[in-house]
Amino acid sequence: MQSKVNNQTNQLRWVILLLAIAVILPTVCLLWFMTQAVKNESLAIRQKLIDSYAGRAQEIFFKYPDGFINDQNNFSASVIYDQNDKIIYPVHSIQNTTVLSDALQKVWKLEYSDKNFDEAIKQYKSIADTSSTVEVIYECQTAIARCFVKQNKITEAIEEYRKLAYPDSNTINKNLPPAQIAPAGLMLAEMYSKVNHKDLPKELQKQLSDSTGLIIPTETRIFVLSRLIDLAKTNGLAETLKTEIQTAQKIIDSDSISLMATDYLEKHSDLKPFPQGVFRKIEGRQSVYGIHFKSSGRNRLELLTPEKMSQFWQKNADDFTDKLVFCRIYDDKGLQIAGDRTVEGELFSTLNLKNHFAGFKAELCLQAGVFKEAANRQMLIYIWVAAIVISLMLISSLLAGRAVLRQAKLNKLKNDFIATVTHELKTPLSSMRVLVDTLLEGRCQTKQQETEYLQLISKENIRLSKLIDNFLTFSRMERNKQAFDIAPASPVEIANNAAEAVQTKFEKANVRFSLNILKPLPMINADKDAMVTVLVNLLDNACKYSNDNKHIELNVFAENNSVCFAVKDNGIGLTRRQTKKIFDRFYQVDTSLSRQAEGAGLGLSIVKFIVDAHKGKIDVESKPDKGSIFKITLPIIKSQAGEM
Repeated sequence: MQSKVNNQTNQLRWVILLLAIAVILPTVCLLWFMTQAVKNESLAIRQKLIDSYAGRAQEIFFKYPDGFINDQNNFSASVIYDQNDKIIYPVHSIQNTTVLSDALQKVWKLEYSDKNFDEAIKQYKSIADTSSTVEVIYECQTAIARCFVKQNKITEAIEEYRKLAYPDSNTINKNLPPAQIAPAGLMLAEMYSKVNHKDLPKELQKQLSDSTGLIIPTETRIFVLSRLIDLAKTNGLAETLKTEIQTAQKIIDSDSISLMATDYLEKHSDLKPFPQGVFRKIEGRQSVYGIHFKSSGRNRLELLTPEKMSQFWQKNADDFTDKLVFCRIYDDKGLQIAGDRTVEGELFSTLNLKNHFAGFKAELCLQAGVFKEAANRQMLIYIWVAAIVISLMLISSLLAGRAVLRQAKLNKLKNDFIATVTHELKTPLSSMRVLVDTLLEGRCQTKQQETEYLQLISKENIRLSKLIDNFLTFSRMERNKQAFDIAPASPVEIANNAAEAVQTKFEKANVRFSLNILKPLPMINADKDAMVTVLVNLLDNACKYSNDNKHIELNVFAENNSVCFAVKDNGIGLTRRQTKKIFDRFYQVDTSLSRQAEGAGLGLSIVKFIVDAHKGKIDVESKPDKGSIFKITLPIIKSQAGEM
């Protein structure tokens, strides 16, 4: 028997091991496949992105920029060379090489040292009237106007500055160069400003318009235009002269850029660092970008500010950038001119720009986490698929394992049942056979002894019949063919019949039995004989599992629209684990073949089957060595529920 149990245990272990392998091995393979698939998906996504965005970058960075130089509005200034590669614009200041005469120097002493302005004015006029040199006459007239200003004779100063700014065609002043006329016009405007002259707006408008076209030293033009703009703003004419001021400001900005560029260009007049048609950076007080063009034998550098260069390339960078990629643009000196410096990403390609931007480059980068995000999305799909597949495998394995365990449990129960049935049937049959053989052989000495033997045979027969009845009842339960004759029945009658059925047995076993019925009791719907069987089984179990000094109670009472039958004993009691299993088929607290209590473990399962068929409930309260209480609750007839 023990060998058979061991074989069953070993078989069960092998089955569980095979089921575990059937789950674990495919799961490991699936996870490995999922990991490799995610890696391949990431590589495929990366290559697709690189191919797609590399083509898009060439479209943006190679073709569109070529049209940039065709728009002259993009350029801020120019540097122009003559045929000998000498800078002719911007125009540099001409050093004044005129040597003042001794007479003129003496007059300067009267003006600056002696502050004898009236005498100085007379002598300046005398020198101007007798001189035929334009430069001397200009200096004298300027000095006369200056002296009037120092004497606060603004009207006289205005008259002198008007002669300088607008020389009469009959005078020698008409030959004054623009470089001298422009400052005189500025001084005239300043004099108008001092006295709030009515001609000030007209004068500012005229000079702002005329000065922009004067071929004068660039630094002089910047100074004159800047001062004229300040005068307009100071005198509240900024809005009136808005157009003229804007035009003049553009000239100032352009001239300033050109002047700053010449600081570098004068050291590289050969233009070798500037290939034709290609932007190159010009370092100076303010860096600019220049592009070299040659036409009509002259070289020209068109200048572009870093701000405009960055704006242009930033627009291109923005056109390229999206949630997956971005770029950074670098000039010919390696300085970043466009693109976000703070964004982190992975460089996947570098484009060397062409044509007018040869030497520039664009770095194409993937946004940080792009592949991880894409891979995570794909991994999430794989994880869900794997989770579903693994879950199905686990569920299938659990169901299979449950079926196997259930079958193993059934096999064990069947084996135990066969052993129990064999033992239970063999014992009364053996006893009956011995007694019958004794009677047949005539070995009974008295009539009383024969009667006792016959009573024993009858008792064993009853025991055997009861055992067989339980087996038949169980068989009908299994086939769901047990039929009950349910009708209104008296709980009192059921309890009394059950007590009568066990009375003789209890008297022989010296059981102190008490029947307590709390009347009145309502009627219940029940199969009277089946319920008597239930109580008899419970009372019989109470007797079997009680030691000496047996005390058993059957209490019947009404509770919560129900009738309760409670069988109480002072027997060996049950553990909590045993309490949960005692209604299972074939379950016995003592499974040894040498146990004292009779039975095949079917009594309580039959009890529960009958109670469930009556829509009742059975509860157990028990503690080891403290006894047990089996409580059956059956619903009363509904028509009587309101009466209670």
